[in-house]
Amino acid sequence: MELTLFLLVIFSTNLIQGITGFAGTVLAMPFVILLYGIDVAKPSLTILALLAGLLIAVRGYKDIVWKEFFKILILMFIGLFAGEVIYQYLQTEVLLQIFAAFVILIALSGLFQKKEYNLPEPALNVILLLAGVIHGMFVSGGPLLIIYAVKKLPDKQNFRTTLSMIWVALDIYLIIKQTGAGLMTAFTLTTTAWSVPALLIGVYIGNRLAKKMSQQVFLRLTYVLLLISGVSLLV
Repeated sequence: MELTLFLLVIFSTNLIQGITGFAGTVLAMPFVILLYGIDVAKPSLTILALLAGLLIAVRGYKDIVWKEFFKILILMFIGLFAGEVIYQYLQTEVLLQIFAAFVILIALSGLFQKKEYNLPEPALNVILLLAGVIHGMFVSGGPLLIIYAVKKLPDKQNFRTTLSMIWVALDIYLIIKQTGAGLMTAFTLTTTAWSVPALLIGVYIGNRLAKKMSQQVFLRLTYVLLLISGVSLLV
């Protein structure tokens, strides 16, 4: 029963990942933690996020905006290292609630605010650093990264493929760290392997849907998923 529920979660969240290029991990994380605990959820979803990111990035390789990719990667890695340190010393439950509230506020603003405000470049850079911090702590930096990406990558194909390549780079690093920490157990790897077909089908369908989706609908869906991501972090 647990495995069946896990496969359903992986299929549905990676369908979303295929459409938008983000949100798969942050949407799946609360459910997988409930099913298997965080020591299985984090490494399992990191492996699956790497596979999903590769599928999207390879198919849309020509749409990757490399200038933005390297800028995002550098700033997020700086934040990620800081997040790993913070996670060891601070009360993570409180930090996660503050982060979730911030994400929900941004999502509601994007959905209902008619006048668009352009954040200054320094503010966007700080958001990237914070996205890295959150990713280092909870493997859930996507919602903050979206705030930056929506402003800098307005074309949906550039958005999807560039973000997917970011997840590939970050997840390779995280997998190395998790392996060193002994989290890649036989149970985790077996459970993850069972879910790969569900991931492949979900990403494939998501890719097909993304091609038929208008820019306006794509942006609105992105903010809706941001809202769901924030709420799920409060669970």
